[in-house]
Amino acid sequence: MKGFPGGLPGIALGCVLLAGCGQGSRPNIVLVVIDTARADRFSFDGYARQTSPQIAALASEGAIYGQAITPAPWTLPAHSSLFTGLFPSSHGADSGHLHLDEKFRTLAESLHDAGYRTLGYVANPWAGRQYGLDQGFDEYEEFWRKTEKDRMERDDAGAAELNGRVERFLAWRQDNPAARDQPFFVFINYLEPHLPYNPPEPWRSRFLSPGTDGAAVERLRHFKHPDEVKYVLGLGGLKEGDLNVLSDLYDGEISYIDEKVGELAAFLRARGLLDRTVLVITSDHGEAIGDHGFLDHKMSVFQELLNVPLVVRYPAAVESGQRIAEPVMLQDVYATLLGLAGVPVENAPDGGDRRESIVLPGIRGLRRGGLRSVPERGGEAPPGEGPVLVSEFARPIQFLEIIQERFPEVRIVPWDRALVAYRFGAEKLHWASDGRHRLYDLARDPLETTDLAAERPDRVRALAAQVESWLRRPAARAPYRLPPP
Repeated sequence: MKGFPGGLPGIALGCVLLAGCGQGSRPNIVLVVIDTARADRFSFDGYARQTSPQIAALASEGAIYGQAITPAPWTLPAHSSLFTGLFPSSHGADSGHLHLDEKFRTLAESLHDAGYRTLGYVANPWAGRQYGLDQGFDEYEEFWRKTEKDRMERDDAGAAELNGRVERFLAWRQDNPAARDQPFFVFINYLEPHLPYNPPEPWRSRFLSPGTDGAAVERLRHFKHPDEVKYVLGLGGLKEGDLNVLSDLYDGEISYIDEKVGELAAFLRARGLLDRTVLVITSDHGEAIGDHGFLDHKMSVFQELLNVPLVVRYPAAVESGQRIAEPVMLQDVYATLLGLAGVPVENAPDGGDRRESIVLPGIRGLRRGGLRSVPERGGEAPPGEGPVLVSEFARPIQFLEIIQERFPEVRIVPWDRALVAYRFGAEKLHWASDGRHRLYDLARDPLETTDLAAERPDRVRALAAQVESWLRRPAARAPYRLPPP
């Protein structure tokens, strides 16, 4: 195992994090990713609409992390970070390198080798086998292959069939004594909140404003790629009022998947497994629905793409009713789950990667670990300004090729850049590889409406230098790593 940066020895972090490393009963683990779900659309995260009563009930029995941040605003790098505990610029699975390399040990691999039965059920192609995300799973079912052709007719992206498959596994396990003696890890990826927003009834109509035109609903529930690209590029594609309808349909998708998560918990509860299972409910990234002129989740690093819901329920180690305001990152789930299972963390890269192998706060029996180093170059933030948070968006090489092919009249140069969201406390820099940086104060401006870069150029330069130091660190991989200054 590689050593920690800064001279600390490479150690079996799982044993250090746990209060003890005995061979007692290990918990089952269910990791639910609601693909493309932004945190501010969940009622337990403050949304006025009651979109998520089922998850809210589960959250009340555990911990809600109100500032959970994804390390990447799209599926492949975000899932790769969730599975390895690493930043995208460390594991490199992103645009330009669309594969999680086998040298990185995944959550499923570590749990499998520790005796867990590992099962994956995924509805998003970007979480599929061809991208290396199946590493370590005994079974890995790709439900998108079954639903891709008929999604418009079924009004479901696979959640109902996926839940049915989980229920069949639990029934088989209950009737199999040997299987009952083996803990399980189940990973679930629901796709419903992803475009097109096409929930089944009654969820489709649940949040529509009174008087909404039925023809507009019928048209917009089929609104999908590349329609959103036309809007972002300023080529039209939407009529007046369409954004409101899309937003209402999106809320319907959240409400529908909330029902499915509640159903999943009911399967576990009926078999006496829920309280013996670490249940994590989160998302890989958020979604723009007209925010800042964007749709979908490409080409920006605004908060609506980076803030994700995160709930952890496990009565043996998570006190109920916790609402944790401390910022955390999605990849912190990796070390947390391994710690609860008593399994060592093995991805501890060289190069001073901050926030790698850190566990979530609010978990009994786990001690917070990992390192938060300072960049080697550039102005250091004053002490006490809060944790460093980093979210990365590599140059969207493949996506730009699609744009150029479908919209040859568009000048793609302004979009051909990498982005990094870099935070010290409430201060957030949108670093751009072309130098068009933005600066926001999230405490005073949580919706990022006022760019402060022009009036605070010194601070922009200092933070940009830190980002560039971060991207030049030894652990950074192409397509992120910058040449020496």
